[in-house]
Amino acid sequence: MQPLPLLLLSTAVALGLLYASRMSTTSAPPPRHLLLGPLALLMIAATLTALVSNDAIAGADRALLLQVGQHTPSALSQLLAFATHTGSAPFLTILISCWVIGMLVRRDLANALLLALSGLGGALLVVISKLLIARPRPELWDTAALSTYSFPSGHTLGTAACAGALVIVLARRHPQQRSLWVTLGLSWLLLVGLSRLTLGVHWPSDVLAGACAGLALPLLLSRLPGCRQPA
Repeated sequence: MQPLPLLLLSTAVALGLLYASRMSTTSAPPPRHLLLGPLALLMIAATLTALVSNDAIAGADRALLLQVGQHTPSALSQLLAFATHTGSAPFLTILISCWVIGMLVRRDLANALLLALSGLGGALLVVISKLLIARPRPELWDTAALSTYSFPSGHTLGTAACAGALVIVLARRHPQQRSLWVTLGLSWLLLVGLSRLTLGVHWPSDVLAGACAGLALPLLLSRLPGCRQPA
């Protein structure tokens, strides 16, 4: 990403976080024990980042990715090749933008802010992580030529952040179907994550770290005063 777009993205996220953290609300903060989930996810992502930075799991990554490539049925590979597009930046941007507009039309600022910050924050986290880690892409078989770095998987992290935020919003508005939203969100994330492996463009640790960091993001953002469940 060029310096100017990165600066604009960073500024948007910073201003959104500042607004969400200072916004007054009558909603009670979620119980503190609910922090255990996102903190555990962040711990996994941080551990994988440290291992990747020290090249400590290269052998395991290679072995796992070869197993995926050799044992994935061709029909499933074709399905996943289609599913991977739902984790692309253009698709996620359009999806979240439409949802944000819809929430604003309904005057649901808290959920609109949660969705926007999850999408923008996920994008910023991907860009910064790739620049810092600078991990080369796998080259175990013929794959699409990509100019960006491998760690973390941007498709997976972006999908996790957006799917997580959408699940939270849908569960708030339609709590009776909470299990359905969670199942759909995790299924979407699983399909996108597997697609990056079957395409051979990411290592398994790229996908797992992206999924953990992406899911933790909306869970933590939902605790901010401006992003809490509307009273």
